[in-house]
Amino acid sequence: MRRLSIILLSATMMFGIGGGLVGCNSGKGKETQKKVKKPPVVRVLSATQEKISDVLELTGEVVATNAVTLRATVEGPIGYCPWREGDRIEKTGRKVIEIDRPLYHEEVNAARAALLVAKKKLADLKAGPRPEEIARAREAVKNFEEASAFARKDLKRIESLVKDGAVPGEMAEKARVAFTKCVTDLAAARERLKMLEAGPTRTQVAVQEALVKEAAQKLVLAQAKYEECTIKAPFAGIITRVYVRPGDLAVVKAPLVDMMDPSSLVVRVGVPEVHASAVHKGIEAKVVLDAQPGKIYTAKLVRVYPELEKKTRTRTVEVKPVTPVDFAPGMFARVSIALKTLEDAVVVPDAAILTRSDGTKVAFVVKDGKALMRRVTTGIEEGQRVQVLSGIQRGEAVVVAGNERLKNGMAVRVMKDTDSKSKTKLKGR
Repeated sequence: MRRLSIILLSATMMFGIGGGLVGCNSGKGKETQKKVKKPPVVRVLSATQEKISDVLELTGEVVATNAVTLRATVEGPIGYCPWREGDRIEKTGRKVIEIDRPLYHEEVNAARAALLVAKKKLADLKAGPRPEEIARAREAVKNFEEASAFARKDLKRIESLVKDGAVPGEMAEKARVAFTKCVTDLAAARERLKMLEAGPTRTQVAVQEALVKEAAQKLVLAQAKYEECTIKAPFAGIITRVYVRPGDLAVVKAPLVDMMDPSSLVVRVGVPEVHASAVHKGIEAKVVLDAQPGKIYTAKLVRVYPELEKKTRTRTVEVKPVTPVDFAPGMFARVSIALKTLEDAVVVPDAAILTRSDGTKVAFVVKDGKALMRRVTTGIEEGQRVQVLSGIQRGEAVVVAGNERLKNGMAVRVMKDTDSKSKTKLKGR
């Protein structure tokens, strides 16, 4: 009887333990059901079709393409130099520097007077002899004719006296010399009268004209020499540096002032050789100056140099803003050049593109609550935007956050703000 009780007690205990185990197992099942993982939350944006550019980021410097250093070509004291750095010269040809050389001014006056004399002589020569000159010449001929006739008679008289022995022979010789002189003077007077009546010859006029030209050239030379004392502005611009003050001695080839044309300011940059063939005149660009943070200026390439720099292996280009900008030479600039622009490319954020270990690129598209993996081919990258050549169509919801651990076909939950954000157009930085 006692043994039976022990058996019944053992059975009861085993049943209790078994029931307890069954109760524990059923509790664990309920806890397992409660710990089932929910689908991951992702953020999506719609792939858009918009403009995107292949942008080359470069740094450059603001330079003036029209800048000169005015130098002295003559030596002398500075007589005029009122300029300081930053002064503006309003028009071309404005006097900038004057070197004081009075001697050159007097040489100009002397050359001008000599030219005037030569011109007056030419005018008199072309006008011909005046009537009073011809009258005087005729009177002179008449006087010399009378003198010659008297000298002839006097010579015959003295020769007769010498022959008779009344006077020495020397008297006859003196009379002969006097007669010869009268004849010579008469011939000269007649020749002058003939020339006056005939007027100037072509040769005489040509010679005098040549003298006038010679005097004119001497005046031009003297004026050019004097004008070298005045240095004029080759263009309207701004004085950037002054080397001399009034009273300083100017030396030949020594610098006097520097000036530049502010309208010629450009940003000069060097394009790497790998992109050298892609740049050409007229390409759009953006310019940002460190001196003017936050401002972005629209610009264009206005000049492309024909050859590469041998040391840096870069091709120099010049970029000019479309609208006037307050530039200063030497400013540091950051330039973005659009090498290629597409107007209707399919664009997604760069966060949507994942690169796998084998180098392929994929993206996840949400459709019917599931993440579908697409293999994609990308093109131009600009800022935080990427062009998709294949794999994604315009308007598809692309996962841009929470895509790191997704698998193809995995159920996902989309963030509540997706609808408003998916309608927002993607923009680069």
